[in-house]
Amino acid sequence: MQQHPWVEWVGFEPIGRGLYQAQCSACGAAVQGTGDKIDAFAQQHSEHRSQAQGFYGLGDAFAAAAGAIGAEPCAPCEARREAMNRWVPRVWRR
Repeated sequence: MQQHPWVEWVGFEPIGRGLYQAQCSACGAAVQGTGDKIDAFAQQHSEHRSQAQGFYGLGDAFAAAAGAIGAEPCAPCEARREAMNRWVPRVWRR
């Protein structure tokens, strides 16, 4: 299975003429369809960036630091963590 060029935790493989099967390794969801449908699936699952196996994102690093000094997480903090993980998905290995 090949990695999707935009979202590395989404793998895909050809199953027929112009058809592909893709699966998200973060949540296990799968889809079959054309390249456009696979790209849309990858875009939809790009939110799993912080859950990409093997890496912590920048937002995860900040959340860990905030937790270490006793800050309580809130909804805006979670949104910020997710945004930072989209910007910098690989800070260090898990």
